[in-house]
Amino acid sequence: MQLEAKKNRLRRRAGEVLREIGRVILLTGAIVFITAALVIGYDRILRSPDLRIRETVVKGCQELTEKEILTLASVRSSANLLTINRAAIARRIRANPWIREVFVGREFPGRLVIVVRERKAVALLERDEGLYLVDGEGTPFKKLETGEESDLPILTGCVRGGILDGALVKKSLSLLNDLAGIKDGPKIGKVSEIHGNETFGLSLFADTGLCLQLGFDGYENKLKRLTSVMADLDRKNLRTGFLLIDLSNPAKINVQRRNILEPAGPRKPAGAGKGFRM
Repeated sequence: MQLEAKKNRLRRRAGEVLREIGRVILLTGAIVFITAALVIGYDRILRSPDLRIRETVVKGCQELTEKEILTLASVRSSANLLTINRAAIARRIRANPWIREVFVGREFPGRLVIVVRERKAVALLERDEGLYLVDGEGTPFKKLETGEESDLPILTGCVRGGILDGALVKKSLSLLNDLAGIKDGPKIGKVSEIHGNETFGLSLFADTGLCLQLGFDGYENKLKRLTSVMADLDRKNLRTGFLLIDLSNPAKINVQRRNILEPAGPRKPAGAGKGFRM
């Protein structure tokens, strides 16, 4: 009797083991089947001509051309839109100093979109016996090479001992912004140079031969005071030759005639402001 009961228990356990083995086999087979289907499906997607890049659209170009951006991107026309390495493309485009930001996106089924945000050069910086383009945040980002032209104002005196005085650069750019923002402001001609001095502040040179000594701050108010000074010079017929107008103390404006000499700094590129020294 006990032997028969023992045999029955062994049969039940064997049946349970066989059923468990069967479930494992079925589950394993299902996993293998699904995995194989996914691999085959993914491979077909990768090989699908519908997802190949048929068109690359570039937006935001101003200084650079669409062709230059495409050359930097170096995207194969046969590449698959799903597997394209967008981070690598953006990194290659950002290698150009004009590029501030870049976005690489997909438009299915077959379009790659590249949107660039370029730097805007607002001035030139005299540095290391050369001239560098400076953006609106005061960052020098590209050296002006031989043959390149620019008529932007030149910032001088902002590098001492090989170290850039970022605060002085930003003050110079602030002065340019204040001058551009004054409505019906004084007619001083085109700004060719802004010279920074750690002791005396900023001096502005115009292509008309006018030099304005402006000190360190309050540029907008000082430039507004200049309007009446220039009007008075016109009435007295004194706006001829080279003039130095000291506006560093608005309560005591001083006007003097001065002899002007060409600067001893690096030779300016064609098209750049003349720049004068007193």
